[in-house]
Amino acid sequence: MNRDPTDRNDYGVLVGWSHAGFADKINLKLQTVQSTRQLKSEELDHHHIVMTASQAVLLANYLFQITGQTPPGKKPGRLARLFGG
Repeated sequence: MNRDPTDRNDYGVLVGWSHAGFADKINLKLQTVQSTRQLKSEELDHHHIVMTASQAVLLANYLFQITGQTPPGKKPGRLARLFGG
């Protein structure tokens, strides 16, 4: 695939993700594969995105919004669960 060397966009298909927390940040690890390659484990690309908790919440809300999904509701507190709430 001929690409413009000044094009800094990287296109691929998301095939997995994980996260790890450190200090007050979140390291979001995205696993992608370029759509022009066959999916083979040695051909996965790993992208680490470091963000604050606030940025993670904004990203999650954005993804819910653009997909038309609703975020999960708040879980009832311990007292509410004890008294059938």
